[in-house]
Amino acid sequence: MEINKEEVEQRFRRSRISYNDNARVQKMVVNRMIPMILSSVKRVPEKILEIGCGTGLLTSQLQRTFSSDGLYLNDLVEELCYHAATVNRVSLTHCFPGDVEKLFLPLSFDLIASASTFQWFTTPEETFKKLSKRLEQNGVLVFSTFGKFNLREIRLTTGGGLDYRSKEELEKMLELYFKIELIEEEFYMLEFDSPLAVLQHLKKTGVNVSGDSTIWTKGRVDAFIKDYNARFAIDGKVTLTYHPLYFVCRKR
Repeated sequence: MEINKEEVEQRFRRSRISYNDNARVQKMVVNRMIPMILSSVKRVPEKILEIGCGTGLLTSQLQRTFSSDGLYLNDLVEELCYHAATVNRVSLTHCFPGDVEKLFLPLSFDLIASASTFQWFTTPEETFKKLSKRLEQNGVLVFSTFGKFNLREIRLTTGGGLDYRSKEELEKMLELYFKIELIEEEFYMLEFDSPLAVLQHLKKTGVNVSGDSTIWTKGRVDAFIKDYNARFAIDGKVTLTYHPLYFVCRKR
């Protein structure tokens, strides 16, 4: 699936109110990342960049952990960037809203962190190169993204969805610019009462289910429900898989 950043931006803007209450896995991912970040930094980082801050799940943890005046935020959605900054007492002058793949970053950082964002990159290798140049000597990039098996039930049912990159693909791109110190992966299997509840969950976390702009007519929804139940219903529940990947990378 080709990634349309404008569409991604619109979906996350629409889901900003419902995101935190529905982003169960994303919250667990952030909690998993903080010990990785702490063990990777040799000293308290003076300048930190968070890419894809969204509603501020990781932002609040970074602010609590480092109490830093040097925290800078980026998000594709401008109002999310400024909102996360305001809520977490980050100066609005420390916001870099926009597509980080195209954005000019005027500073260098000791730590670049990102949770559940890099799957949206359209040119990951070029972006990793760019980020490595924006790290100070011995600086680290710590991020989570989603792997090949993420939302597998959706792809098997609709035939569409985001084409997630494998751990090996990302490793190959990263090792050109970084010394990779840690790679980990996890699987979370969420249970829902119905396929319709799965659709609602994804909508509330800003995910486009099928990866296309086709209108979800009643007939299409009914077919989705029937097929999803046939494939994934167990004891009156249906499953949805999340596949987080974690990387700790030090600048070469």
